[in-house]
Amino acid sequence: MKQTIKHIYGFSLLIVLFMCAMSSLHAQNYENSMNPSMTNIFGEQLLTERQQFQQDSIRRNQGLSSSERTIYFNRYKDSIQVYKIISARGDTSVVDTSLTISHIYKMNPTRRDEYGYMPFPNLAEGYTPMVLDIKPTLTPDYGMDSREMYWYTVDDIRYFNVRTPWSEVMYHSNVFSNMTGQVLDFNFTANAGKKFNFSLGYRGKRTLGLYNYSETHHGQFLATFNYRTDSYRYRIKGHFTYQFLSASENGGLTPDGDSLFRSDDKEFSYRRTLPVRLSGADDVVGNRLGGSRFYIMQEYDLFASAVKNPRAFRVTLLGEIMYDHKTYRYRDPAFFSRGETARKSIEYYGSNVLAGAPPADSSIYNTVEVAAGAGVNFPLINLYAQGMIRYSSTKYEFDTLAVGSSVADEKLGGGTMALNLMGRWRPFKYFGADARFDYNLSGEYSGASILDVSAYFKLTDDYVLRGSLMNASYYPSLVSMYYRSSYENLNWRNDFSRINATRLSIAFESPKILDARLDFTTIDDYVYFDSLRMPKQYGDKIDVLSLTLHRDLRYKAFGWDNTFTYQNVSSGSSVMPLPEVMLRSTLYAHFPMFKKAMTLMPSITVKYYSEFKAPMYNPLLSAYNLQPTENVREIGSYPYIDLGISAKIRATRLFIRLENVTPWINAGNKNYYSSPWYPYLDPTIRFGVVWDWFN
Repeated sequence: MKQTIKHIYGFSLLIVLFMCAMSSLHAQNYENSMNPSMTNIFGEQLLTERQQFQQDSIRRNQGLSSSERTIYFNRYKDSIQVYKIISARGDTSVVDTSLTISHIYKMNPTRRDEYGYMPFPNLAEGYTPMVLDIKPTLTPDYGMDSREMYWYTVDDIRYFNVRTPWSEVMYHSNVFSNMTGQVLDFNFTANAGKKFNFSLGYRGKRTLGLYNYSETHHGQFLATFNYRTDSYRYRIKGHFTYQFLSASENGGLTPDGDSLFRSDDKEFSYRRTLPVRLSGADDVVGNRLGGSRFYIMQEYDLFASAVKNPRAFRVTLLGEIMYDHKTYRYRDPAFFSRGETARKSIEYYGSNVLAGAPPADSSIYNTVEVAAGAGVNFPLINLYAQGMIRYSSTKYEFDTLAVGSSVADEKLGGGTMALNLMGRWRPFKYFGADARFDYNLSGEYSGASILDVSAYFKLTDDYVLRGSLMNASYYPSLVSMYYRSSYENLNWRNDFSRINATRLSIAFESPKILDARLDFTTIDDYVYFDSLRMPKQYGDKIDVLSLTLHRDLRYKAFGWDNTFTYQNVSSGSSVMPLPEVMLRSTLYAHFPMFKKAMTLMPSITVKYYSEFKAPMYNPLLSAYNLQPTENVREIGSYPYIDLGISAKIRATRLFIRLENVTPWINAGNKNYYSSPWYPYLDPTIRFGVVWDWFN
């Protein structure tokens, strides 16, 4: 490992010698300093008549015409800062068209930073988790989490407030490769007047992989709206989503195929010649996660004075409605034929097929939630408190069943009454605290609870200390508690006890020194899938210590972004395998060209994680299980090197990246895998572009 790290940094230093100097770019930051207390729910400035007259006078003195003064006067139409993005929690940011290292990291099908997750070679195929990221919920989640980074949850939805229509399109594709794949992400938003905003978006992905019978097809439609009255007393927002994530599965390489992949035989450089474990010429194995969701959130301020003075005592009535429908379908030729593909499936899963099997295992999960409550703002102590009563009704069942299963047919779910409490306290400029407590009072999933407390203290504007404590008692996923399959050995009904998890986090943030985060997590009664693909509950405690350091060094033209993570699983590593070390290091520079009309940004990224017994992908559940004990494979200890060049022309950003060039440097090392038996991509050129239009 030491030799590998020396090789990484030695190669990185050589790249530095070829980079030229320029001034560092900074991300866009907007802060309205004029009368900050008078803001609306979108964080926009509410100007008095005097302030508006002064602003108009300044523009008049600059020699602008009346129409131009009106354009500027009417919500700063000539500034990108009036194009607002509002998160599900109400946090507001502005549209960012800058070119930074964070934009390079997010140029992928998920539009998120992939650090801590190992992507599969196909665009939109899946990710192998390499960090502990627990996400407890009051009602059990569905499962099928290999592609959860692609799925739009309620918290992922963005709302908008724009002065003119704004469109953004992202296109991402492979270039000069035997693997064909495209991602198109489109979003259009506009205001129908000053009070109503709507948006329409679609994200489509399709990839035909390097290896046989490996294809993904995703489609995600999203529509949002938000409305407020003239006085801002009544506000409503909502969204509708329709999503499906489907894939053809090949089960990874066979042992013979894996040996040929590791060899230097040029005859097998065309990866479709390598044998795979599932699917065949007569038929293919596939799975599909789909669903739709309708969501509405309403707010009403009881006192009109709260609009005129945002720092006044305020009482807000709250209401929330959600309907969420999900389906999962696993199709296997073994269920209805006796061909070669069926034989391979039966051998892969090590199980016979039950009599009268339908063509696919198919389950449905429906959720209806209704919540009502109130929020109160106490201006004297700068405290906001909110409470809601929530009723959830869930139903989980299988709509296709085989004959002869030892597991009885039943439906899981029912009604659950929950209490949601939230508080936000900002007593001083440099100190703040947040708390949230959710508890199921009664019903099918009573007793589940989530407590999340966090606080920050600003030593100065450049030095911040943060701390948080999360304690949760939650139910395992539904698929781990109940599953009906046409495979005889893959049926179960478990009455697992709740999982109990505690996470303590301490963080230090400083752009001048570094960002550091220390997490200590303890989990009791952890539920996992064993080497036989069966769900099990771990009887002992799991302790995980994680330290992550980040620093983006900048000197004139140069930038060197580094993220390092150390993880130690002191107990429970047999059921929770994680790499001990992860590293990502990127060297980059900025070059202004053509009188700064264009910016060029070359970069080189090195990614590394230490060897570990990674979980094995399971196509049946679109999830992960432990590897079979007789032939355990370790992946990692391999430096992934990506070369890239990006450009920005006005509001358009272009990305060209040559991924995983390491095989060209060290042809003898073929240890690049996304998951055991699933090789990562060979050297591949990928192209991406992000267009922004402000009409």
